[in-house]
Formats: sequence, C-alpha cells, structure tokens
Amino acid sequence: MFNQALKNVRLSPIVLVSEEVNRISEETGRDFILFQRGEMGFQTPKYIVDAMFEAINQGNTKYPVSGGHIKLKNAVINKLNDFNSIKGITPDNIVVTHGGQEGLQLVFKLFEGNKVVSFSPVWSVILENYVPFTNLKLIEIPFENDFSINYQLLEENLKNVSLLYLNTPHNPTGKVFSEEEIKTIVSICSKYGVYILSDEAYERITFDGIKHFSPMQLDYDRIISVFTFSKTYAMTGWRLGYIVTRDKEIGRMLRLAEYTQTAGVPTFTQFAGVEAISNKEKESEFLKELLTEYEIRRKTLYEGLSSIDGIKMPVQPQGAFYIFPDFSEFIPKNLTEEESKLFIHRKLIDSGVAAVYGSCFGKYSKNFLRFSYSTTNIKQILTGVERIKEALNK
Repeated sequence: MFNQALKNVRLSPIVLVSEEVNRISEETGRDFILFQRGEMGFQTPKYIVDAMFEAINQGNTKYPVSGGHIKLKNAVINKLNDFNSIKGITPDNIVVTHGGQEGLQLVFKLFEGNKVVSFSPVWSVILENYVPFTNLKLIEIPFENDFSINYQLLEENLKNVSLLYLNTPHNPTGKVFSEEEIKTIVSICSKYGVYILSDEAYERITFDGIKHFSPMQLDYDRIISVFTFSKTYAMTGWRLGYIVTRDKEIGRMLRLAEYTQTAGVPTFTQFAGVEAISNKEKESEFLKELLTEYEIRRKTLYEGLSSIDGIKMPVQPQGAFYIFPDFSEFIPKNLTEEESKLFIHRKLIDSGVAAVYGSCFGKYSKNFLRFSYSTTNIKQILTGVERIKEALNK
C-alpha cells in the first residue's frame, strides 16, 4: 500500500549518534566532546542576516519565482565566473533549491532506478537516503590507502552506468580532488557518456594554498553541479543552495521537480543569498576568520590523533573539516561484523567522545571513524584527544 522507497529510507547514522549522545547527556549529565556532525560552529554573518530582514521589511514575502529569483541567479553567475572560473552560464542553467541536499536529491531522482558509481567512502546520506529513495543501484569504488584513485577500477565500473557521484572537497576524508584528477575522471566519463553529479558543498573550505577545481570548468556538457550556502557562510539552517547544468533541458526538468516538491525557496532567503555572495568585502572578512580558525583546529586534531600509537593516519586533509583515520589495530579479531563496526565507537562514547563509525560511509570503511572539527574549539579538541587515548588504553 505504501511507497516502498519511503519505507526503505533510513535516518542518517550521523543523526542517530547525535541523538544517542543527547539522550545519554540528559540521563546521566555526562559531557561529550562532539566530533560527529558537520554543523558550523560560527554564526551566520550579520551582513547576511540584515539583508534577510531588509528583504522581509520590503515585502518580499509572497510566493517565490519558480526555479529561483533572477537577482540570485545573476549573483550566482557572477560568483561562478569570478571564483569558479565557470563561463557561459545563463539563468536557465541554474535552479535554486532548499539547500544542497534538495539539489542532490533532485538530480538523483532524475536518474531513478539507474546504476550510479561513487568513490568510497561516500557520505552516509547518499547511502541511507538518496539510494533507497530513488531506487539507485550504487557501486562503490574504494580509494587507495592514501585516498588516491584507481583509474583502472573506475573505468571498469563506468562502462554500463548512467551517473558518477563526485564530492570535492570530500566528506568524510577531507580529500580535495586535484585539477589533474578531475580532468582524468571527466575524460573517462566522456568516453562512456556518463553523467557527473558534482557535489561542491565545501568549495571554499580548503587549506595549504589549495584551490577548489570544479568539473564545470571543463568542456563536458554532462556535468550537473550542486552548490550550497551552508558551509561557506554558516547558513546550514537557512536551506539555500543551487544546481548548475549546461543542459537547459535538465535545468527545465529540475526546475519543475523543485516546484513540485516545495514551490520554491522563500524570496527573502534568496535575497540574503544575493548579499552573501555579492558583498565581497564582508565575505572576505568572514572567510578569513573561518579558515584561520579551521586551520588551527585541523592541525591540533591531526597532530593529536597522530600522537596515539596504533592509529593509522591519512595524509593531512586539504579541505572540508573532517579527518578519517583507521583504527584497525585496536579492534579484536574475534568479533562479529556488527560488533566490529561499533567497537571503537562504543569505547569512545563510554569515554565522552562522539565520532561517527566508518561503516556509515560504505563497505570499505568499517574500521575507520570520522572526526569533524567544525564545532569543537581548541580546548575541546585537546580534551577529546586525551579521552581517546584513555579509551584506547582501557
């Protein structure tokens, strides 16, 4: 009677871990160091909030324009040109969405029932929500141990699929795909006519002088990029994002699908987005503060985890705000599959540390944990590292 797809959708384990921590805190009073969520530890900049109130006071509270207001689309075009070096985009190539997540869901819906390839580990929401909701058949392509790409394996699996999901900077590893890597990936996809869904949520959070390279910069029409205001401007709760595609027929279909789902994004939210990406001076001030703080947190957490004998550390992440180490050395060999994937997670929970167990991110990551430093300050990170040491020595 009920839609099987909706019955198959599961709540993200990241949310479940957060709910578990909240329950334990309420029941016992225990405090936790929170490494589990990709929430922003910064408030939305005042210049953006003020723009939203100004838009409301000017009466921009009616039904929104389907697919996005022209002011936001034009601001996005300027941003794509200036920051991403993406040229030739028109308003018809853009669909404004309720956050990046709706953008991703709409694109996956476009390929419902098809085979899709993704590098693994893969963001848990893809596995728990989008795959069952759209009846996709997901093929995981594992990274090498250093998070590099096995191109031969990738090509073998792209021969009979419709779509590649690409996420750069990458959640959960923090990998930033290089220009050379993306060019090679696009070349292989073009060989087999595979579409690319490019998730670029963390485009502005990069370190060590690395600059994000978007596949949309290349001359391949079968690329659909999804962007969001959430991470760049600490606007996670505003639910504002956009899809960009050079294929105007795809743009037309996605605009109709977005209207069918939500009838559009509130105009006053869109006008706040216009100010967010158009006020270059205020944007620069905020991003400098954000990236300076995140660089310090990244260094502190990476060095702290690296100081614990037995943890296999990846190369230092160059983007996003995650570290994804391997805890294989600490997991007893005689455990069941279910016991094994939760063993370190449970140890850390018992010691007041919340992180996300690796099996949330696919079948190749069961001995890993994801640590987010997006909301933890330096003192909390140092305390968390000490708790992890104690937990592993028990």
